Amino acid sequence: MANQDNARKLLERLAQDDAFRAQMESDPITALAEHGFKVDPSIAPSKVQLPSKDEITSNIDLLSKQLEATSGWVIFCR
Repeated sequence: MANQDNARKLLERLAQDDAFRAQMESDPITALAEHGFKVDPSIAPSKVQLPSKDEITSNIDLLSKQLEATSGWVIFCR
């Protein structure tokens, strides 16, 4: 089960790690699972668009709360 600490670590990684960002865009279910987020593949979006590194960094507190509450899709799907 994901918690706010897991959410923050995931966001910090997305704000700094280009390879992990690419993994999130190409295989978000696996990327989220690495940080404790379990997502039903039947509800996963077909395309993930990440916020910029700067957006993630400047909003990390708010985003970590949203990520914990939604399994990640709200902040990564536009």
